[in-house]
Amino acid sequence: MFRKLAKTLLFLLLLVSVMPSWLTMAASGFFIEENEVFTYINEPPHGNWTFTRRPAIPMKINESQIRIGANWTFVYTITANRSYHIYCYGDWITDGPAPHTDYDIYVYNPLGELEGYHTEAAGLPEHLGTTVNGSLFVPKYTGNYSFVVRNDPRESQASEPATFMAIEHIEPNVWHSQFIEGKQGNVSTGNTGWAYEFTTSSEHVEIQTQVPDTLDMYEMRLYLMADPGNNKGELLNGAPLAWEPGLYGEVSGIFGGYNLKSEGFRGTDFASCEFFGQDMIINYTTPFKGEKLYHLALIGEFGAGDVNFRVKTDFGNSELRLATPIQRVYPHNETFLTAVSNSSYIHRSFLHYSTDNWNTSTVSEMLVNNRACNGTISGQEAGTIVHYRVESYDYLDNLLTLNGSFSVKHSTFVNVTLGRETIALGENLSLSGFVRPALGSTDASVKLIFTTSNGSKVVQHHPVRNGNFSASFKPSFMGVWSVQAQFDGDSARYESLSDVVNFVVAEPPFMSRYSMYIYVGIGAIFVVVVVVIVLRRRQ
Repeated sequence: MFRKLAKTLLFLLLLVSVMPSWLTMAASGFFIEENEVFTYINEPPHGNWTFTRRPAIPMKINESQIRIGANWTFVYTITANRSYHIYCYGDWITDGPAPHTDYDIYVYNPLGELEGYHTEAAGLPEHLGTTVNGSLFVPKYTGNYSFVVRNDPRESQASEPATFMAIEHIEPNVWHSQFIEGKQGNVSTGNTGWAYEFTTSSEHVEIQTQVPDTLDMYEMRLYLMADPGNNKGELLNGAPLAWEPGLYGEVSGIFGGYNLKSEGFRGTDFASCEFFGQDMIINYTTPFKGEKLYHLALIGEFGAGDVNFRVKTDFGNSELRLATPIQRVYPHNETFLTAVSNSSYIHRSFLHYSTDNWNTSTVSEMLVNNRACNGTISGQEAGTIVHYRVESYDYLDNLLTLNGSFSVKHSTFVNVTLGRETIALGENLSLSGFVRPALGSTDASVKLIFTTSNGSKVVQHHPVRNGNFSASFKPSFMGVWSVQAQFDGDSARYESLSDVVNFVVAEPPFMSRYSMYIYVGIGAIFVVVVVVIVLRRRQ
């Protein structure tokens, strides 16, 4: 009896010596539900191992948990061809001259085949990417992957603390989907809380979530987990690793606090549902620049269903412009316009236009072809000012707009006629002309442009009455002149130019040129004659 009791005590002592402190793990700040994480000691098929079907929970490796020459296996259910960030770091990492602990990691797929192994030197973190330079692990199969952490007896002299973390990595600006299930009573199911990581250098992050009518979400949370540029977290193969204390709920300013339980820190920003099927959105702007690591948590409340979500970090520098400027638009003619995005591919586009300064408007969906969209505005009466606005949405739901306006007017013809083709310098030239169509506008005018060979010109304005105009002009130089009439247009008619008409300004006749001198001479002679006659009479 005594011998049996001694064997039992010896077994318990051995069991305690190899058992991880799961109580410490549970008290580390991150929640561990009894149906979330399962830990086995000296049990097949891995000996000492921990299983969770969700790669979202940090696993604390306590000091002396993995003795020199021993190993611990972490088993996750993951999906083929998705990307996972898997890393093992903590106190055992050092780049000093005397490292103490050397953890090597071996990866086995659901078929039991060795899919990868990572055996960096003591004190250096293992790179668990699928490729040599990549930071992410992309599994070939869907199922339970085993990550064996071995304390290498050849290189290690200690068993220091560590954190083993696996989490799905998602790309921003792409829609993703996840099945979420609310609690059963007060107990979370295996699908109640999910988490993902993403990295971005964008200072602004918008998270859009589409919730099905069959599900009421408790919360969506955003956690800022690393910013190596601000000494929070670190880099491995160019990828940020989460600030380790933040994985267990510790908060430092706006960093950390990672938690998938209803209670506890809600993150740097969060959103919640008030009723089934209510969509959620988070708009967050960080005060820091540079590459940052975030965790996104989705927590269900009641019901179940697929949640679609997208992390938007690209808010577009795209602009719309007209492929061809709108030229003259004539009455009752349709106006076709094509708007083109300078970078984004257009998803949907709408054309709005108004003929009464937006008191009322018409809207129609445009035809989309990659980065271009085409629309039509119906024909309008002359004198109408059409305001239009193109609203296009790219595949990231960025709104691109283009505003403009144009006038609907008649085409016009203007003509100018000269009273004479030759005039003498100093004479007035009579001109007349017309503008067609004649609408009787009182604000219309014609500009007459006179030009000489020496470049001088005179500009005059003359009103148009019932489509007709008249004018006179006195040239200041002799030579060949030209005149052209320009109709300035009005609210219902476009401007136009007449043909150029030439005329000659000639030297005036002899009498015209010297009449003054002749008259002065005759006057002088008359005065002399008068003076002579007067003097003779006095004698």
